[in-house]
Amino acid sequence: MTKIKTKNLVPTLISTLFTLCTFIVFPASATGIVASDIQKEDQVNTTKTERIEVLGSKPKSYFRKEMIKAEDSFYDLYNQLTTNNDFKAKCRKVLTTGSFIKNRECKPNFVNTMRSTTNAETLQDMSSATYDREMAFRIKTMQKKHLKEMATTIGNNPKLKELFISFQIKKQELMVLE
Repeated sequence: MTKIKTKNLVPTLISTLFTLCTFIVFPASATGIVASDIQKEDQVNTTKTERIEVLGSKPKSYFRKEMIKAEDSFYDLYNQLTTNNDFKAKCRKVLTTGSFIKNRECKPNFVNTMRSTTNAETLQDMSSATYDREMAFRIKTMQKKHLKEMATTIGNNPKLKELFISFQIKKQELMVLE
């Protein structure tokens, strides 16, 4: 800040006041500049201003982990609420046939129970198309009962319904990325 000597104080104050009065007495419209011109100039300046936008994205693995957490939360509560042990679900990673890649699957207990309790005379009978059709029919029949019971349980418990909706949303988010 500059120091003003006391002998120059009065002329400096007068010139400052005169300058301020000039702005007050002579508005922009008096000098031939219209307010719309000032706005246009302002708009032009803003378009010339460089803008940097940062767009972030989350990796696919993030959405997969979120979906798995939501699925686990849903099945944990569902397993606590259901009384039928055959309908309780377990999630695990299973090797895909002909591959070394593990995929996550959640299956109700009755699927494993049926496969282990259905007897076949020989290994050849077990690999036959008839055996496969019989297993598919039994599982499909039980799945209908399971889904009906699951829908009833979800409908009767608001927290389970909330977890189910959250799981479905997370699943959709992941599917969009694939």
